[in-house]
Amino acid sequence: MRLLGACAVTAVVAAFVPLAGGDGESSAAVPACLTVAIICAALMSHMLYASSKALDDRRMAWLAIGTTVAMLGLITSLVALPSVFPGGGPVDSGANSAAARYVIWHVALILAGVFALVGVQATLRNLLIFGGSGALLLAWAAVASSPLGNLADGDGLTATMRVLVAVIVLAQAGVAFAWWRRAGGALNWGELCVLVMMGLAALDAFAYVWATGVFEGSWWASLALRAGQFAIPAVGLLIGFIAVAEKLREFERELAQNLVAERERARAHEERVTLDAERRERIQARIRRMTNGFGLDVAFQPIVDLASGKVVGAEALARFKDADGTAIPTERCFLDAHAVDMGVELELAVIKLALECHERRLPEGRYLALNVSPAVLEQDELAFAIARHRTDRPLVVEITEHQPVEDYVALSAQLDRLRALGVRVAVDDVGSGFASFRHVTRVNPDILKLDRTLVCGIDDDPVRQSLASAIVAFAKDVGATVVSEGIENESELCCLRGLAVGCGQGFYLARPNLGTVDAEVPQLTAVA
Repeated sequence: MRLLGACAVTAVVAAFVPLAGGDGESSAAVPACLTVAIICAALMSHMLYASSKALDDRRMAWLAIGTTVAMLGLITSLVALPSVFPGGGPVDSGANSAAARYVIWHVALILAGVFALVGVQATLRNLLIFGGSGALLLAWAAVASSPLGNLADGDGLTATMRVLVAVIVLAQAGVAFAWWRRAGGALNWGELCVLVMMGLAALDAFAYVWATGVFEGSWWASLALRAGQFAIPAVGLLIGFIAVAEKLREFERELAQNLVAERERARAHEERVTLDAERRERIQARIRRMTNGFGLDVAFQPIVDLASGKVVGAEALARFKDADGTAIPTERCFLDAHAVDMGVELELAVIKLALECHERRLPEGRYLALNVSPAVLEQDELAFAIARHRTDRPLVVEITEHQPVEDYVALSAQLDRLRALGVRVAVDDVGSGFASFRHVTRVNPDILKLDRTLVCGIDDDPVRQSLASAIVAFAKDVGATVVSEGIENESELCCLRGLAVGCGQGFYLARPNLGTVDAEVPQLTAVA
C-alpha cells in the first residue's frame, strides 16, 4: 500500500506540477531529476542483484542488468545537457540522439523483464552479453547523431519515434501485467518493486509520446516519472531490506536467548548428572537412615469443624532430623530424596509411621489424612500398608501434585482400590490453579481442601471470597466436604464461617503436634 501510494503521488505530481520555471533549458530541475534517477537506478540494480543471490531467484539478475543499462542511458542523457556542458560535452546533445538513447534503455528494461519471465538462463555469459550490447548501443547513440534513423527534428518527435514509444508503452504495460499474472497476484516485496518500476516506466513513455517538444507540456511529466520509476522501487527495496534486517535481528536476539536458556538447562542437567558421588552417597545414607525410622517423626495437625470447634481429623506431616538432632526442612528433605531417586521410598516410610502411631495419638473416631503423591499411588505397597494397619478409624488420602499426573485412567484404578478398603479421597490445594481443578474433575474427591494462597487475606478480598463460595457450592452439589487450609487469624475464620466452609486447619486453630491431639479447640468450643 505504501508503494501504491507513492506511485499515485508521483503520477499526480507529474500530471499537475510543472517542474520548470523561466528558461526551461537552464532549469536545474532537469539535471536534478536525472541525477536522482541515476542514483536510485544504481541502488536498485545493486539490491536486485543482491536479492537474486539471497533468494536464489535468477530472474532478479536480469532486472538488475536491465536497470544497469537504464542507468547508463540516464548518465548519457545527463552528460548531454547544455546546462552541464555549456560548450558541448562528450555526448551528442541533439534531439535525435537523445531520442535514440531513450528508446535503447527502455527497450533494455523490457527485454530484461521478458527474459526473466520466459526463464532465459541468467548465466554470467548471458548477462555480460546483454549488458555489453546495451552499453555499446548507448555509446553509439552518444556519438552518432542518428543511430536509429530520424527520430526527432526541430518540430519535435517524428512519427517513427511516436510509433516506437507507443510500442514501448504497450510492451512495458504487458510485461508488468505478465509479471503480476505469473505471481498469481501474490507478489513478494521484490516482485512488487519490479512491477512498480515497469508500470511507472510505461507511464513515462506514455507522457513522453505526447510531448510536443523538449521542455514543453507532458515532457516534464515524463521527466518526473523517469525519476520516480527508479526512486520509488529503490526506496521500496530498501524498506524491504531494512525489514529483513530487523527480522534477522529479532531472530538473532531470540536465538541468543534460546541459546542462553539451553546452555543454562544443559548446565543444570550436567550438574544433576555429574552430582558428586560422595554427596549423592551422603544424601542416600541420610534418606535411608530416615526410612529405617531414625530422624523421622510425624506431626498431626488437627482438622476442626468450624461450627462446633470439634476436631474431626488430623493431617499427618513429616518431620525430619539429621544425625546430630538438627531439624531439616521438610521440603528440602523430600527434594533431596527425589534427587537420588528415593522420594517414593521416603513418602511410604512417612505413611507407614503415621499408620503405626495414629491409634494412640488421635481421639477415637477422628480420621487420619495422609499426603500421597501420584507416584506413590502407583505403588502396590501403599494399598498393602493400609490393609495391614486397617482399623475402624477413617482414612483419607490427600492427592498432592508435586509431580504431574500422566495417566488418569491408571490413577482412577488405584483410587478405586483404596476406596474398596474404605479410604476417602481428598484433593489438596484447590483454588491454586488449573491443575487442582483438573484433579477435582477427574478424581471425583470426597474432600476439597482450599489452598492457603486462597485463604490468606480472604476476609479483605471479594474475589477470593467469590471463588471460595463457588467451590463450596460445587462441593455441596457433588456431596463433598470443604476443608480450608492455612487459617491464620480470627478475621479469616469468621469469613470462612460466613461462606459456609465446613472444616479448617491452620496455626490459629492448632499447630502440628508431635504428641496427642486434643478432641476439640477450646476457643471455638467456647464460642459455639
